[in-house]
Amino acid sequence: MKLVPKLRKEKKVINIHGEELVDDYAWIKQQDWQTVLKNPSKLNKEVLKYIEDENNYKSEQLKDLTDLKKKIFNELKGRIKDKDSSVPVKDGKFSYYNKYLEDAEYPQFLRINNLDNKEEIILDANQKSKDFKFFNLSSVSHSHDHKYLAYNVDINGSEHYDLTVEEILTQKIITKKIENTTGEIIWHPNNKIIFYTVLDTNHRPNKIFAHEIGSNPANDELIYEEKDAAYFCYPSLSQSRDYLLIRTGDHQTSEYWFSQINDYKNIQCFKKRTDREEYEIDHANDIFYILNNLDGCKNFKVSTAEPRNINDWKDYVKYNPNHLLLDFTVLKKWFILFQRVDGLNQILIKNLENSEEHLIKFDDETYELSLSGQYEFDTDLIRISYSSPITPGTVYDYNCREKKKILRKTQEIPSGYEKNNYICKRVLVDSHDKEQIPLTIFYHKNTPLNGEAPLLLYGYGSYGITIPDSFSSNRFSLIDRGFIYAIAHIRGGREKGQEWYENGKLMNKKNTFLDFISCAEYLCDNQYTSKGKIIAQGGSAGGLLMGYISNERPDLFLGIIAQVPFVDICNTMLDEDLPLTVTEIPEWGDLKNNKQAYQYIKSYSPYDNVKKQNYPNMLITGGITDPRVTYWEMTKWIAKLREYKTDKNLIMLDMNMDAGHSGASGRYDYLNEVALAYIFALKISNKTAS
Repeated sequence: MKLVPKLRKEKKVINIHGEELVDDYAWIKQQDWQTVLKNPSKLNKEVLKYIEDENNYKSEQLKDLTDLKKKIFNELKGRIKDKDSSVPVKDGKFSYYNKYLEDAEYPQFLRINNLDNKEEIILDANQKSKDFKFFNLSSVSHSHDHKYLAYNVDINGSEHYDLTVEEILTQKIITKKIENTTGEIIWHPNNKIIFYTVLDTNHRPNKIFAHEIGSNPANDELIYEEKDAAYFCYPSLSQSRDYLLIRTGDHQTSEYWFSQINDYKNIQCFKKRTDREEYEIDHANDIFYILNNLDGCKNFKVSTAEPRNINDWKDYVKYNPNHLLLDFTVLKKWFILFQRVDGLNQILIKNLENSEEHLIKFDDETYELSLSGQYEFDTDLIRISYSSPITPGTVYDYNCREKKKILRKTQEIPSGYEKNNYICKRVLVDSHDKEQIPLTIFYHKNTPLNGEAPLLLYGYGSYGITIPDSFSSNRFSLIDRGFIYAIAHIRGGREKGQEWYENGKLMNKKNTFLDFISCAEYLCDNQYTSKGKIIAQGGSAGGLLMGYISNERPDLFLGIIAQVPFVDICNTMLDEDLPLTVTEIPEWGDLKNNKQAYQYIKSYSPYDNVKKQNYPNMLITGGITDPRVTYWEMTKWIAKLREYKTDKNLIMLDMNMDAGHSGASGRYDYLNEVALAYIFALKISNKTAS
């Protein structure tokens, strides 16, 4: 039996607001951390050995479940159609799509000629990835004349992408490796120029360049530079293809710059940034459409402006405080609005010829609905995707004129699936302040609701991100073994509108955690499960949630699955060299300059509130090249937990030494990470025999 790993202590003290912030493990963050994220072989050998010891300890603890892990992996894989393809998206004379071959980790990208049905492979990610342990394609973008293909690749998970341009017919490389880009690729309509964003030394997207394909990237022209480290910038092309648009912003403020595409160097500001004002723009049919929260419209409205007078905004979709407006698309004859009402997504179609409008409706109690990308402008068809926790993903083309859904694809579950075997419901839970929290619950119809079932409760609750009630075939490896699965739609997301987000951030952040605890208590009180039978799961900012509940309510939880957890919030938000710190001050607070914010955050920071007590069983994961939640956060946290915990419960670290924030890149490689989480859940629930 391997010894429990132990990390040596070396006290570091930060004096702030008249207090001491003590960190015994700060030394494991190297001064050249940027180099380490790009090249983990540069990691301090003592830290590397500790992480390897943790990985080996985890393997030792779970070695008796090797066969079960393989079984679950095969179950997960068996629910994925091995040879599969996406629904082609029409763009003029071609339709573009991707395809997975048998046992392939990565897709091929193809197009078919709409005239003669001739199919051709334009990029094979399996071939491109064969020399790398990690391979992530951020963008695959063809030129408007269908002659060239540009794509971005990250080969270690650090989210530094190299951009390449090839000629499609010959696969000849025209531009090789523009380094250190973010992933977005925008083609000029002249098909000779691409626009892209570059990361600074602290991994912040702050410069946009124009590159003439085939030329030396060293000569690329700087189009826009964002001087404020808190603002990230990205380019786009207007729907009309008449304008280059550049968005810059943080979590609560945005600003656009624009120029006529044939005069892209002459860029100007659309509306100067004002703190807490957000707007998004697009151009079509000689009109600018503007989604915005001006004039106190927290849940957003849509305005319009003419190019010759961009300061004169007129209401187009009037404000309704019960409708959260999320996004829009403008076609030649249609305005398509994506909104959320009563916690569920809706698509509103407006006829630009006669202003008539209608909703696309679905009947499930809870579901996920989204707009898929499309290329064509003069069309009556839009592509939508739909699913629910127990309804496999379905792709429709929707004819806006005929108000008719056209089924294009239903997700196949090769190993078999019967929807009628499962029950899904959405309930409202009273939180600590009587706010009602949406809670999605689903389970096998034969699972008794007598309080004996183990339950996995998932939560996130940050950045205004809504956790969708979508289908995931993976979950049935737990549900079919008697687990109940629940998703807590807690404050900090936008499930119930902008205020839902604002009431779970900054000095309201604890609402996120208390909402989750209220959901756990509801599940116990209503006999779905019992105290000590719940396994909580959350990742990244959801890992912050996991850290809080493990400190404050360990009695409720049998286990915690904390994936790439953001747990060292005080030290991270005081380190302005890290990629996200400055831009995330509007989300968490200004610890450095605001004593009240510092004291509030310190009161819930998981790393700073580890205490001598019993802790639930814990599986903590990380990625060695992760630039968002760096390897030292979860490494320090587990070392401190080991020091303070007073129980004999299982606590393990799984550090992926070949990946970053999103884990393994291949579609089957990723399933090993899912299987690991599930065998942990089954082990601590005494369900490994099933």
